[in-house]
Amino acid sequence: MKIFERKNIKYTVLFLLTIVAFVMMLFPKSGETFGFISQFLNLIVGWVFSLFPFSVLTIFILLIPVYVGLVVWRIVVNAKRKTMKKFWFNFLCVACILFVWFSFILGLNYRKASVYDKMNFAQAELTDENVIAASDYLIKKLNDSARSVDFDGPNRALVLPADYDKTKIEDVVNHAIAKQNLQFLYGFASKPKYTFIPNLLGVMGFDGVYFPFFAELNIDSSVSDGNLGVLLTHELMHAKGILNEEEAEFLAQYICVHSDDEILRYSGSYTATVALLQLIDGDNLQRQLDKIEDVFLRMRISYVVGKNSYYNASWFESISNFFYDVYLKLNYVDGVSAYDNDVRGWVRFAKTVTQ
Repeated sequence: MKIFERKNIKYTVLFLLTIVAFVMMLFPKSGETFGFISQFLNLIVGWVFSLFPFSVLTIFILLIPVYVGLVVWRIVVNAKRKTMKKFWFNFLCVACILFVWFSFILGLNYRKASVYDKMNFAQAELTDENVIAASDYLIKKLNDSARSVDFDGPNRALVLPADYDKTKIEDVVNHAIAKQNLQFLYGFASKPKYTFIPNLLGVMGFDGVYFPFFAELNIDSSVSDGNLGVLLTHELMHAKGILNEEEAEFLAQYICVHSDDEILRYSGSYTATVALLQLIDGDNLQRQLDKIEDVFLRMRISYVVGKNSYYNASWFESISNFFYDVYLKLNYVDGVSAYDNDVRGWVRFAKTVTQ
């Protein structure tokens, strides 16, 4: 095949774009230089898909069996016609298109400098001493916020005000993000959409997801309003250009902890406290738990910390986590364990404020 013939030029362009995307993704901070490409694409694509009042991702997931069926059908047809080379060539072209699109709209955001460095946090190792110091800061925030919210019974379930619906939570979260004035975030973000089939994302191990090909932010409709604050903030971090799961989760907790809204402050403090206490054991853990003033809240957190240590995922969730783990590692992230590594941010933050 003569690659520079008019009929083949589109394949040549695609091949060259794939090489460019691959090379760009090799450099650790290429996103700092070429991140404007992702920002522009997210703005345009996000605006287009925001015109749909429903979750496009939900439709996409429901049609997955159709996509698989079409691929199998094409394999059978091409095998009968003895044109498998053509099938694999077309398959490779589709794979290249997806890779190029992913790299430019999302992948570059994996190749950025640490947000901890951008926030001028001090360097700090993940030692027991530093984790305890960070948990001291969060437990104080937790105690302060727990006095300002209402609970329902000894299980310490949050009682939300009557007007605290999804729209209110979205407004509160956006205000909290704006308050921090983090210049490295995009100045825009997609409006959240909720799956119209409850637990559709949940069965795959997700409560929310930012889908890059549509620049669409989706939240599983089974998530209760009481658990929405930190989750929504996390997904908005993705929509605003932070793809590293560790950094997105830390920023979500950090923004919520320092929010003006008491419910958001409590949710962020609770989530961050649990994450830190999971790294502490023995007498040190008990000493930190004893610093939680509300006895019933202390009991709940003690139970949650112990329960998380023995959590067993379903078989479907395990399969989903395996592929997601591979995906994250291919993008230079520490796999699904990155969700728990947000404690590094708190350790560095605590070191900064105590210097």
